[in-house]
Amino acid sequence: MHARPLLLLLPVLVTTLTHCAPPDAAEPVPQPGESLQGLTAGGGLRFMTYNIKHAELSSLEAIASVINAQAPDVVALQEVDVLTVRSNRVDQAARLGQLTGLSHAFIPSLTSYDSGQYGLAILSRYPIRSAQRLPLRSAAEQRVLALFEVELAPSRLIPVGVTHFGTTGATERVQQAEDIKAALAGKPWALLGGDLNASPSESSISSLLQQFTDAWARGGSGSGYTHSATLPTKRIDYVLLGSAWTSPLTASVVNAPSQSDHRPLAATLILPWSQTFFGDRVPGTAVQDDTRAVEVGVRFRSNVSGTIEALRFYRGTGNANGYVAHLWTSTGTLLAQVPVKDGRIPGWQEAPLPAPISVSAGSTYVVSYYTSNGQFARDVSGLTNAVVSGNLTAPGSASVGGNGVFVYAAGGGFPTSSYKDANYWVDVRFKPSSSAAALLP
Repeated sequence: MHARPLLLLLPVLVTTLTHCAPPDAAEPVPQPGESLQGLTAGGGLRFMTYNIKHAELSSLEAIASVINAQAPDVVALQEVDVLTVRSNRVDQAARLGQLTGLSHAFIPSLTSYDSGQYGLAILSRYPIRSAQRLPLRSAAEQRVLALFEVELAPSRLIPVGVTHFGTTGATERVQQAEDIKAALAGKPWALLGGDLNASPSESSISSLLQQFTDAWARGGSGSGYTHSATLPTKRIDYVLLGSAWTSPLTASVVNAPSQSDHRPLAATLILPWSQTFFGDRVPGTAVQDDTRAVEVGVRFRSNVSGTIEALRFYRGTGNANGYVAHLWTSTGTLLAQVPVKDGRIPGWQEAPLPAPISVSAGSTYVVSYYTSNGQFARDVSGLTNAVVSGNLTAPGSASVGGNGVFVYAAGGGFPTSSYKDANYWVDVRFKPSSSAAALLP
């Protein structure tokens, strides 16, 4: 995806298988400290907030490395310089967009500062459709709410707020909290990230929690301290969620002790309308050196009932056309079969089902696809342990008698054999049965 910059320099509103490779094939050997693959949840939205202190303590490259290591979907940034003298007239929002491969937008808190501007920014894997500067009541330095709309999917515009509260005292921060509550009233899918300069017990945070929930309180473990970065003793950075975000989540403070004076805070939120195992992540071995006709798949289940909306798999280069994807019960009853049209290659191929297939909570299913000339994606040991992504689980191989699965046969068939707990990068698009989906904009 090409990053689409949205740069605001004025305070205005912009609308803008036994073996699925030859037996004598060499297996990849992991290096010390290196995993064959990193399985990041594809069923959620990874949201990070980070006060970067205009890269004064390190560099934009170091900041970008911290961000990239977390593979976030959306990042709320504070203390960002654009074209200031002290930052060598670099547009820091645009440069971080380049370094991370994400779209970017900037909103100034100070519209004229050090021959440039200073303020807040957003980085996003998804299109940024609008941006708005909303001044907050401020006793000293002007503070603002940068309010963006991010398009997570067609017709799914999510409000994302970025802010940085003042330092003159609790009274100022209470007023700023009230301003933000007013700006985000009636927006249950709002996300808010920022440096609030307040401990969880302060009245400004209590005020915000009348309208939002605290991601750390719901999904974090430990103190949640983020400041100062070298040896954190304060929790002043927050991810806050609108009332519609009721699904389980995880939150963590990122171990970044020297790049800024704050450590980032990241939260992974389940998307109630669309979940996958792997999202846009890619396999370590995209093309296995095996040219026999084969069907490869993954056993999976969900902890809630719902529907399978589409079948998907990762395709490398050099493969034949004519793929067919299948959905099965655990005993081999075929629930759905759909031809797969070529998409971006290499990349994820996805075939919507003519009609969604209902699946039951706790039941095991198999998703698979047939390739007439092999050359499938495969990462050995990828399913040794369970992979959990939102409501979906691909069980650990030993617990289900082998996962992933395969069968060598012309025309394919129900796959039941397994080899070395391999992950064949076959996936589903799942929609949980949830009343929360009805609340979507």
